Amino acid sequence: MTARIVTTKAEPGSPEWLQLVTASKVPAILGISRFKSQFELWHEMAGTLPPAPIDDAKQEMFDYGHAAELAAAEFWKYRNPGWRLSRGEVQYTRDELPFPNAVTIDRRGSRGRSRRVVEVKTAKSLEEWGDDGSGETPQDYAAQVLFQQIVTGWHDTADLVVWPDYGRPRVYSVEYDEGIAAAIIGRIVAWCDSLAAGTPPELDDTVSCYETVRRLHPDIDRDAAVELDPEFAVEYLRAVAAEKRATTELRGFKTRLLDRMGRAQYARVGEHKIAGRRNGKGDSVSLYAATKTNPTEIEELYL
Repeated sequence: MTARIVTTKAEPGSPEWLQLVTASKVPAILGISRFKSQFELWHEMAGTLPPAPIDDAKQEMFDYGHAAELAAAEFWKYRNPGWRLSRGEVQYTRDELPFPNAVTIDRRGSRGRSRRVVEVKTAKSLEEWGDDGSGETPQDYAAQVLFQQIVTGWHDTADLVVWPDYGRPRVYSVEYDEGIAAAIIGRIVAWCDSLAAGTPPELDDTVSCYETVRRLHPDIDRDAAVELDPEFAVEYLRAVAAEKRATTELRGFKTRLLDRMGRAQYARVGEHKIAGRRNGKGDSVSLYAATKTNPTEIEELYL
């Protein structure tokens, strides 16, 4: 069987949509999303927690993304002569997969009988989008696009056009991998089984998971108390104290680093990026650490 076009689309956030495995949910299902934890997505799909509402700022971001797709599509066509693009989004589903599914393709590339996925993403910069300087597609976005290839059946190289606020757009490619595709399907099947069994994933230390637990328990029973395991209680109090010490220590390092950077945009050790300065609102400047730089490599090379 082949994929089929979905003519009646489920509204994002609706009960029908929550039952579907979509491309945007796959990174969280796999536990590699930078934005949503497995715990949060599980409770949304289980119906025990409504998805966070889309506020005006997020809607404006979505609107900007749709507008950027127009320019990105033209840019992609210049880079890929002979290929055509659909005028807008196209949604597909594949009935033979063992779970309900749908993927929305920003643009369908076609040349003769060949088809390929073309996606568009917006970001303030390539660095913020997730490019660590290697030029490789971040794993969460790669998984999302690979799932689109699984559902559509288009195994030609997929392209992902990133449209940054600063700098030129860049095209990232995602190759179809049969082994990885099979592993993703297996993980999704296990995920759907956990939903049917009512077994949520383990808690983790992400902001998403923390905020989800807070939303699951909004009410307070006055004067009620829970008895904690002494070991857990001690670890919690020590973690709070350690955070205070670390916050003070980090602030001192930031102050000295900003002083050493002066007007420079980046701080480096050889070819290793350490931090960058970015303009904020008004005359403010923010300092961002290059968290993907491995300090052990610097130690081995220079210390």
